[in-house]
Amino acid sequence: MNVMNKWKLDLTSGGAKIATRGFDQSMNPPGYTPNFVAAQQVEQGGRNDQQQQHLLNKRAWDMALGPVKALPMNMLMMYMAGNTISIFPIMMVAMMVWRPIKALMSVNAAFKPLETENGTSLIVHKLIFLLGNMGAIALAVYKIHTMGLLPTHASDWLDFVPPAERLQYILSSDVYI
Repeated sequence: MNVMNKWKLDLTSGGAKIATRGFDQSMNPPGYTPNFVAAQQVEQGGRNDQQQQHLLNKRAWDMALGPVKALPMNMLMMYMAGNTISIFPIMMVAMMVWRPIKALMSVNAAFKPLETENGTSLIVHKLIFLLGNMGAIALAVYKIHTMGLLPTHASDWLDFVPPAERLQYILSSDVYI
């Protein structure tokens, strides 16, 4: 009997099955166990729920930490924009204020899919999300202040009050010897 004729692929029964023709199980290929697939599915059933819960928790933390992770990039962008009053820095500051305010208005909507899938409340995640967006707004307000657009003196509000005068001027020059 030819060894190659002992194994055939049976495609007539709806699935690819290996049909054996009357020989003992010692001729199975190395590593072949007939009940391995069923045992593997039963074993992974409990682990799959844990993996799903872990992925949902990780996704919630990624969403919560998103604004905090964006702060260093926003700081770099604000530094690169400069302190001059022109259209580019003003547009950047306006977007820096508008995006976090928009995110603050839709916190529940952003976390709603995660809450329905997770089945638990994500209060801590939402608080960190809020703090990150508040940090972005604080960074934008600081940038507005350094540009001189934030009204901080009485002369900014009242026409008859003279503007504040500087008490000290510093002139420096680099001297190379």
